[in-house]
Amino acid sequence: MAVSMPRQSAARRPRVAMVVQRYGREIDGGSETLCREVAERLAASADVEVLTTTAIDYLTWKNELPAGERIERDVRVRRFPVASQRWVRRFGRLSERLYRNAHTVEEELDWMIRQGPRTPALLAYVKEAAARVDAFVFFTYLYYPTYFGLPLVAGKSVLVPTLHDEPPARFDIFRGLFRLPRTFVWNTPEERELARAMFGIAADGEVAGTGVELSAAARDGSFARRHSLGEFIVYAGRLDVWKGIPELLELFARYRTEHAPELTLVLAGKAHMKLASLPGVKPVGFLAEAEKLEAFAEAAATVLPSPFESLSLVTLESWAMGTPVVATAKSLAVAGQCARSGGGLTYSSYAEFAAALDRVRSAEGRAIGDQGRRYVAETCSWSRVLDVYRRAIERAAGGGP
Repeated sequence: MAVSMPRQSAARRPRVAMVVQRYGREIDGGSETLCREVAERLAASADVEVLTTTAIDYLTWKNELPAGERIERDVRVRRFPVASQRWVRRFGRLSERLYRNAHTVEEELDWMIRQGPRTPALLAYVKEAAARVDAFVFFTYLYYPTYFGLPLVAGKSVLVPTLHDEPPARFDIFRGLFRLPRTFVWNTPEERELARAMFGIAADGEVAGTGVELSAAARDGSFARRHSLGEFIVYAGRLDVWKGIPELLELFARYRTEHAPELTLVLAGKAHMKLASLPGVKPVGFLAEAEKLEAFAEAAATVLPSPFESLSLVTLESWAMGTPVVATAKSLAVAGQCARSGGGLTYSSYAEFAAALDRVRSAEGRAIGDQGRRYVAETCSWSRVLDVYRRAIERAAGGGP
């Protein structure tokens, strides 16, 4: 469906600023990847600039990339230095205290400043650029650049919340934030319904999700040979506690002992936790895109233990390769994806985890994966996703409080 340019001038390309806490191909976060994928594709029809930080590590926000401006795949990227590093253990203790105890709004605001990445220079640029930028698209509600940047340009803002039911989402400070955007772009219907329930808002805007290109990687065993694997299942993403890795390791160890002593769990991603050497568990580090798709294509299944997801790109990429998914039922958004597609099975106990793995390792597994592939083909085209973003940008570019 064709989408008109912003109302100010149908003849010129809209000027769009996207704000995200980290940016680049070396970044492994879901919202960061979504921002990059959208920015690179929108650059064909809009003047896109990304406002971000010099951080790579989302735990410390250490300044690692050069500050300043550069062009990356036709996108103008402006990186601003982080003013103060986050002390992980100290911040963790603060978070646990607020999550578990009554506290004040002032304490929540202090938490947000410490959450970071604290970038006053980025906020100053947003304020200065407000008059010449048609629309600002903020990715992820949870971090300093969005919380303090969006109110500066609320009348021409789009929020892509990547919201899930996690402890900080219950903070009072976010009830106000979610009333400010001109419009929203959602990842799943479940995310939109959660926002309505949590914040008491109309939660307008469309569900875009993300685009996924169907691939045809051969299941020729090349990934398995390189890593000396037999039958395996794969997890791809950050390796940390919040992604459900400890629970996955526990469930897999029991399943392997009771059902499949030859099965291997491949962990593909950067480690943000200590990983003990466990039988049948093979960490392979962060994989380049082509090798990650090879892993999906050859795996008996992709496993997703994370309870905190607004959309699982890994799930869609796995389905694009025709591989079934086994996911925790704790993530309502991913459980919804699995139910709508027929391409995944969910679990809420060890018995259900074991039953799901038995099914995907049987002859039924490829049929489940094929249903996921059909779902991706029908619903995850980039042309549809970009049309949703263009409509949101057009609405935000209309201005108004």
